[in-house]
Amino acid sequence: MKPLARLLGYFQRYRIRALLALAAMVVVAISTVAFLFLVLKVVDEVLGAGASAGMPGLRSTAATQTGGALVRALERWYEGGRHALSAVGLGVRWAVPLLLFLALLSKNVFSYLSEFELNTIGLAMVRDLRREAYRKLLDQSSRFYAQVSTGDLISRMLSDVEMIQSAFGTKLTDFVQGILTMALVLVYVFSVNARLSFAVFIVAPLVLLPIIDNARRLYRTSTSSRERIGEMGGILVETLRGQRVIKTYAMEDFEAARFQMANDRYFRVSRRAVGLQALNSPLMEVLAGVGLAALFVYAAGLIASGAMTVGVLISFLAAVMMMYKPLKDVTRTNMALQLALSSAARIFEIIDGPNEIAQKPGARELAPFAGALRFERVSFRYGAEPVLHEIDLIIERGETVALVGPSGGGKTTLANLLPRLYDPTLGRITLDGVDLRDATLASLRRQISLVTQETILFDTTVRANIAYGPPDAPEDRVRCAARAACADEFIERLPQGYDTPVGEDASRLSGGQRQRLAIARALYKDAPILILDEATSQLDAESEALIGKALSNLMKGRTTLVIAHRLSTVRRADRIVVLDKGRIVESGSHAELLTKNGLYRRLHDMQFFAQSEPSSRAEPALR
Repeated sequence: MKPLARLLGYFQRYRIRALLALAAMVVVAISTVAFLFLVLKVVDEVLGAGASAGMPGLRSTAATQTGGALVRALERWYEGGRHALSAVGLGVRWAVPLLLFLALLSKNVFSYLSEFELNTIGLAMVRDLRREAYRKLLDQSSRFYAQVSTGDLISRMLSDVEMIQSAFGTKLTDFVQGILTMALVLVYVFSVNARLSFAVFIVAPLVLLPIIDNARRLYRTSTSSRERIGEMGGILVETLRGQRVIKTYAMEDFEAARFQMANDRYFRVSRRAVGLQALNSPLMEVLAGVGLAALFVYAAGLIASGAMTVGVLISFLAAVMMMYKPLKDVTRTNMALQLALSSAARIFEIIDGPNEIAQKPGARELAPFAGALRFERVSFRYGAEPVLHEIDLIIERGETVALVGPSGGGKTTLANLLPRLYDPTLGRITLDGVDLRDATLASLRRQISLVTQETILFDTTVRANIAYGPPDAPEDRVRCAARAACADEFIERLPQGYDTPVGEDASRLSGGQRQRLAIARALYKDAPILILDEATSQLDAESEALIGKALSNLMKGRTTLVIAHRLSTVRRADRIVVLDKGRIVESGSHAELLTKNGLYRRLHDMQFFAQSEPSSRAEPALR
């Protein structure tokens, strides 16, 4: 489905408001025509400019069915209003200007109502689009995030959606109001003088053709402009996240140049779009000026021959001038719509993007884990690159299994398959005999806690980070989790205790404090399965000793999958599985594997040697 049709589907959700806005716009259009008619009456009856001519221009056009009907309706309304005002002592001199003011007041009051209603619809559409796109982003797999730019996603969710709001808010109000006003004013001007109207509007196609061509070119240019904004957003996100590395490596000039190149590309594309937009108004005004000059020449002859009054001419000119703004609004709205459609296409790419981690229809709720977790001939690849090869692994309830091996061996990938951040390319994973792909995602993920090397905390309070999700977390449960994670002591020293904001990326806390909060969060969740992905790899010895106690409390009674390279954690595992190039090459306890002269023994000896070497600060990774 094309972007416009889909956007209209979102718009249709608010059709009651749209109908109210449309009704208000009809009143605006009627009030505009009434105002124009009253201008004629002011000039000819109040000022007396056309009294002697008897307004033959109106009599000559009243014979046409459309024009006659409109003029007669306006005449009846005018006569009724004037007589009503005469009854209260107001003569023509006061009655006609008062009616003109009331028409102007009606026009502006209902103009406000229509714009308010349509802008509300535009904001509601933006809210709905953002909600659906954000929900889709939350449901996407880890593979999706590895393939897209964070800055581009931010640009789509913020900047692109705002383009849609503008088009379906103020711009749509201008467009619909302009169409209605122009239609009714056109009927009016033809009713006033058909020959004069034909002479003026013969040039209308000359105005529209270049505008239509401009709109096509603007659509292509604006799509490219949105992409360039996404490119700049990606660079900006990288810069903000990597500012310490940039400064340490003295790469400020390099990054500034990289951003400048992207900025210049956006400038060039945007300049083309601005040029196309700027061309529209001058082109319209030049053509309108030609038509206006011809109009004066033609009208002068009609007035001289008595075929038209001055009031008719002034009313006609006011109508033509009043149509200029709606026509300009319509063309500008067309351009805004082209921008919105290019932005909508980028938003719908997110909403329609394939999600490889989809929940099957009729998926079953998993019961609490009680038996065994099985990897049955599991293989996985990133694109064409194989990562895991026919992994067979059984983890019993309450068992601690450590995954070790050289970097790139597939350990983290194997752990990521468990909460279905990815799905196996071949084979299956079962929990108590149920294929994970047959279970609901919520019931699966409720059973898993995760503590990673890169601690993720949210920019909220300590309490909210521990009790992630529930707004009414029991105080005693939060504190119990913090104590078990050895975090209660430092939390109490914070300025506001458990209500202290941790800041963006938990920048106000040390690495060890952040890790203990992550452990407290896992303890609070109290899931039966625990994944520790190199949870102590970036800590110093003192912090590791403190967190080791917290991890012991966390692992107690849980089925734990450990990815670690420090032997303090590996030694405690019931079983150690050694992965190399995506295959299981060894399995057994720490003592058993040391008796074998295999990969684990070699990695162990390398680490032991590095730790015993006084001058060495390096520690090879058992990842």
